[in-house]
Amino acid sequence: MRYDNPELADMLAVEYVLGTLKKSTRNRYEQLLQQRPDWQQAQNWWQAHIHLLADTIPAKKPPNKVWQNIEQRLFSKPYPNNSWWRNAWLRNTAFLSTALAASFATFLVLQSPKEAVTYEPSAVAMLANEKAQSGWHLSLTKNTAGEVSIRADSLASLESKPNNSFELWILPSDKGKPISLGLLPQQGKKLVKVPTQLVALLNTSGLAVSLEPVGGSPTGQPTGAVLYQGKLVQI
Repeated sequence: MRYDNPELADMLAVEYVLGTLKKSTRNRYEQLLQQRPDWQQAQNWWQAHIHLLADTIPAKKPPNKVWQNIEQRLFSKPYPNNSWWRNAWLRNTAFLSTALAASFATFLVLQSPKEAVTYEPSAVAMLANEKAQSGWHLSLTKNTAGEVSIRADSLASLESKPNNSFELWILPSDKGKPISLGLLPQQGKKLVKVPTQLVALLNTSGLAVSLEPVGGSPTGQPTGAVLYQGKLVQI
């Protein structure tokens, strides 16, 4: 097995989180997670996205006629009329569905069902450190009143700093001074309101997170090390 292949690590991470790996493969994969930090990182990334996949959008039950039409189109021909054939087809369809869900998970925003009704995501970002370990998933949202906010979800790979605060900054592309957007959560999630005059600036600027004293920078500019960086990507 090519353990240094990132595509393989991603593929197995997706199937592991979705629960589609065979028992023997799953056991071997869990052993590799203990030996390969890069594989553990991939697994953490996919877990943070896929485990919240069901919370991304409100659930909607399709009308009964939708499934009836599907069955009629698929099974109206003289295929073998036995439960084994139909169950096998359903298993294959289910596997394909999970694979498609995994491929779309990268672009989904981590929202609770309640917030999905109120907020419309327009951009997302991953804030990562120099070791490519992600600390937060950000999503730019706008509520029904037109107010813009950044939703910050802390990830399992984030190393907490109980004696400090993490502060989020806009890094203007014209090399102007960093602009503070507020503090990020070390656990859970937080909604950070974006002043109206800064919304357009977000589209062309980078983002950075500095380590600050509890409560944030006392000077209005970063005073500690910049640990995480990223950029919003339109969706």
